[in-house]
Amino acid sequence: MSRMEFQHAFDAVAATPGFDRAPLWGADPEAAHLLSHRLDIEPCFDWARLADTIAGADPALIEIREDTPQQRFRVLPEHPADLRALVHGLAGTKRWIMLRELDRWPDFAPLVADILQAVAPVVETRTGAIVKPTAFLFISSPGLVTPLHFDPEYNILFQISGRKRFTILPPSCGLPSRSDNERFHRSGDNLLDWRPELAAQGWPFDLAPGDALHVPFKAPHTVTVGAEPSISLSVTWRSHSSLMQDDAWALNGLLGRYRVRLPAPGARPWLRAAALRALRRARIA
Repeated sequence: MSRMEFQHAFDAVAATPGFDRAPLWGADPEAAHLLSHRLDIEPCFDWARLADTIAGADPALIEIREDTPQQRFRVLPEHPADLRALVHGLAGTKRWIMLRELDRWPDFAPLVADILQAVAPVVETRTGAIVKPTAFLFISSPGLVTPLHFDPEYNILFQISGRKRFTILPPSCGLPSRSDNERFHRSGDNLLDWRPELAAQGWPFDLAPGDALHVPFKAPHTVTVGAEPSISLSVTWRSHSSLMQDDAWALNGLLGRYRVRLPAPGARPWLRAAALRALRRARIA
C-alpha cells in the first residue's frame, strides 16, 4: 500500500458515540480514534506464510504466553518445538504469541517503515517528532483476554485477522495512578488491578479486519479476542515529552526509596527529568 493510500485511510474515522469524531489529522492525541486500513491483504499475514516466518525466526524476538487456571498470561519459559503447529493450532489453546521489533523481520520491516512514514506528518504536529518507533505482531487464541494494563507509547493497532473487543478506560477512572506509574518506572510492571465498577466506565471498540485503533499514551485497556484466532499489528512510538515523563516518574520512584513522596510530575516534567539526569551523571541514581 502506498503512503498516499495510508493517508486516505487515516482520514476515515468511524463515528463512535462518546469519542471525538475528527479525522486523525486534527485529532487529540490523548483521545482514542477508529481508523480504517487495507493491510489484511498483505501476503506476510497469510497464516501459512506467517507460521513459516515464525518457525525460522530468532527465538529472542518471540514471546509466548498462555492462560492457565493457576496463573493468568504466564510466559512460557521455553518455546514449543514445533512453532508451525502452535500457530495453526491456536483455536484449541489459550496461547498468545508476540513478535517484537518487527523492523528486524524481513517480512515486516518494509511495511512498518511505510506506516511510520505515512503517519509522521500527522502525529508530529500533535506529539512532536516520532522517537523510538517500534512494532509488534500479536497472534492470539479465540477468547483470550489480555489483563487490564497500560503502555508507555502512542499506538496504532491494525486488526488483520479475526476480531477483538478493545476496551479503553477514560482518564476519569484515575488510572494509571501515581503508585501505578512509580511501580512501572521502577520495575516495568504495567498491569492494573481490575475493579468491577470499572466495567461501566469502559469504552469498547469492536475491531474487525480492516479496522485500526489509535490508542493514546498510557491509556488503560483490556482486550478480548473473538471466536476465531486473531492477528493484530501494533505500531508504536514515543515523543520527547513522554520520555521526560519517564524520567520524572523514575525520580519519584528513586526518592520514594528514601520516603520522600512527590506528587505527579504535572505540567513541567522536564524539571524532574533534569534532576534525575544530574543525579545519574553524579552516579547517585
